[in-house]
Amino acid sequence: MNTVGLAERFINTYPHELDGGRRQRIGIARALALDPKFIVCDEPVSALDVSIQAQILNLMMDLQDNMGLTYMFITHDLSVVKHISNNIAVMYLGQCVELAPTDELFDNPSHPYTKALLEAIPIPNLKYRKKLNVIKGEVVSPINPKPGCRFAPRCPKAMPECSKSETNLLEISEGHFVSCFLYK
Repeated sequence: MNTVGLAERFINTYPHELDGGRRQRIGIARALALDPKFIVCDEPVSALDVSIQAQILNLMMDLQDNMGLTYMFITHDLSVVKHISNNIAVMYLGQCVELAPTDELFDNPSHPYTKALLEAIPIPNLKYRKKLNVIKGEVVSPINPKPGCRFAPRCPKAMPECSKSETNLLEISEGHFVSCFLYK
């Protein structure tokens, strides 16, 4: 409990008696009890307010440094991922559409879906009003997807070949891979 920043007075507390941040710390403590080297974190801060998110992310990064942990951090919030990840894989309906080092992905997003995700990150500035570009089109069935790129029906840059066949990840710069016919 000390490792994750919980006072010993919480040792006999039920989960419903704790706030979200403390419940998340309990979840982290439970994972650490097995002395892992690799932890899968599925939306670990999505239900927390921003200040608690920062505390949990800082705790996770400290634990990573102190215990040599590796995380696979699954989230829809790229602004959170930017602070904790070295590499990012962007997935769309189960397919990896882009893989790159974090700074490279944010500086040079290449797949249209990655660009749309990054454009959706709010900028906390009242003077800067960004027009929200909503991704149009229909989401294909993840159960029985049609051939081709799964993002093609929603992609503003889709070409005929996008709906006919899949493309493999292609290295467009060192360590930066994209699965898109725009780069063939």
